[in-house]
Amino acid sequence: MNSGLPKTPIEILRDALVRERQAHDYYEQMLHNCKSDVVVDLLETLKNEESRHLRLIQAMIARMELA
Repeated sequence: MNSGLPKTPIEILRDALVRERQAHDYYEQMLHNCKSDVVVDLLETLKNEESRHLRLIQAMIARMELA
């Protein structure tokens, strides 16, 4: 059994939040290095999707902490 894995629902969500932030930051960083309009559009879309995921996870964490 891997004791490093998150165990509670909030731990799982917090771990997911970290990963979504990393993905968002990665796409943001790649935007600064990209000259192709098509790829810039894709990276913007992916970054915005990660932002949406961040908001969803943050809201879920807040609901669980209030429960």
